[in-house]
This record gives sequence, structure tokens and C-alpha cells, in this order.
Amino acid sequence: MPVQRRSLKDQVKQQILERILKGRYAPGQRLREVALANELNTSPIPVREALRELESLRIVESEAYKGVRVRQVTPNDLVEAYELRAVLESYAAEKGGRSFKGNGQALRKRYLAMLAAARSGDIEAYVQHDLPFHRLVVEAAQNAFLLRAWDGLGFEIRTRIFLASKEFDMVQMAQVHEPILEALERGDGKRAAQLLREHSLGFAAQVGATRQKSAPYPA
Repeated sequence: MPVQRRSLKDQVKQQILERILKGRYAPGQRLREVALANELNTSPIPVREALRELESLRIVESEAYKGVRVRQVTPNDLVEAYELRAVLESYAAEKGGRSFKGNGQALRKRYLAMLAAARSGDIEAYVQHDLPFHRLVVEAAQNAFLLRAWDGLGFEIRTRIFLASKEFDMVQMAQVHEPILEALERGDGKRAAQLLREHSLGFAAQVGATRQKSAPYPA
């Protein structure tokens, strides 16, 4: 599929990521810039930029004289990411949670859409509403460094890997957000922080349970 003009680098990154998540580019497979550019009907420059961003997220890896390859995403990678997410989001809620008192419409809209997606089993739609819900909380802290750190963990990628790799009750996971939403609508940042922390650590615990199997997730 040719890349549409918008943010060309972001479009290329998304196309490459989709292929990795769907297994079209397998772990260990070499990703050649020229070949990717031809496949995506673009120039090598946005491909190179996209691969650099994916490398910073540890989705691909590069070695001297060996080029760029798809890397394995292990349960440990996911555990570490969500343990850090627990810290970042709980801090954000404590600092900015009061701003949602009487102003939680955007959060509620995301929650209801997330719940509907969960009930229909639509993983893609779930992620499209789950992540903005959490990002709104981080944005409320009004700390650019905090937001950059949260964005840099690549939760879109990691959440999709997690959802695609395990069987669980998506509706139950979505409903975990309701008390978080209600606490924020009350302006109770401290309670929301506690719930957000428990939510992310619960994710980490579920992923960590797979360590016994010692099999990496296919990224």
C-alpha cells in the first residue's frame, strides 16, 4: 500500500510497525532501507527516520555491518515499561488530577468508547481509546518532560503486543478505568493516582506470569 502524504515519517513508521505486529516482518529479519522504500512507494529518508524511532523504542535493533533487524519483545521488556508507567501516571494524577473536576467529558468519552471496543473484541479500537485516556491524565500534569518520557515508552506498541499475545477478559480490563474516571471527575488526584498505579502494575503482573514460559512475544 503506498504511503499517504501527511507526516511521511510517521506514516512509514506506522506501516512498518503494522507489518512487524502482524508477523510479516519476523523477529530477526533484516529491514533494508531501499527495499522498504520501494515497498512503501517512498524515498529512503523517511524510512531511515522511522527505523531510528523504532530503534529508540526497542522494536528494531541495528548492528554495525549487519544493518537493522526486527528484535524480540520479551515479557521483561513489557514488565519494565509498565512498572515505569505506574510511576509516571500516578505522579501525573496527583499533580493534575484536580483539573478534571467538573471537566471530565473527554475522559468519559474515551472510557465509553474503550468499553464498547472491549465488548466487541476490537483490539485496535480498544488501543485507540485506551491510550488517549491515559495520555490525557499525563497531559494534565503540564510537565513536558513527563509527557515526553511517557510517549517515549511506546505504549501503543507494547499494549497491542500484550493484547494480541494473551487471552483475558477485555471488558473487565476496560471497566478497571471506571473508578479511575470517577476519582478524576471528583478531582481526587490522590485516589486516581493509587488506582492508576494498581492498573499498570496489574498489567505488569499479568505479563510477568508468562516469564515461566521463557518465550518472547513476537514483535
